Amino acid sequence: MKYQLKRIDTWSAVKITFLIAGVVGFVVGALYAVLITLMASFMGMVGMSEGMPEEMGYIVGATGFIAVVAWIVLTILYAVLGALVVALATWLYNLLAGAIGGVTVTFEAVPSVVPASDATPAPPAAAPPASDASTAAQDASGPDPQST
Repeated sequence: MKYQLKRIDTWSAVKITFLIAGVVGFVVGALYAVLITLMASFMGMVGMSEGMPEEMGYIVGATGFIAVVAWIVLTILYAVLGALVVALATWLYNLLAGAIGGVTVTFEAVPSVVPASDATPAPPAAAPPASDASTAAQDASGPDPQST
């Protein structure tokens, strides 16, 4: 079976991308927050042994706040920019697919394998008894050609 993708709904693609990019931004932001914190603690350790200027002490102390802000900003930035890029891409795809045709996709049916059940099949139901002799005779001879 061949199908052609003529149009992508922009809003549905943007919603999904916003969530996925937000999760990726959350993870990347967490990594940056940990990296910023580790770098600041390393700066503090090195600075203490070498006589760090007093201004550097304030920066090292504020890195926890900076790390949290970076985490939040990166999460929002990834989500918004990812959604904007996908909105632009779907708009462009819809424009080009309308002009020159969409992507053609071929699907092939795969036979399904039904697992064998352990239960034995039920015996077939018996036919109901005929109510009178004329019905039984008609059933035996087939349908009446005059009645059609």
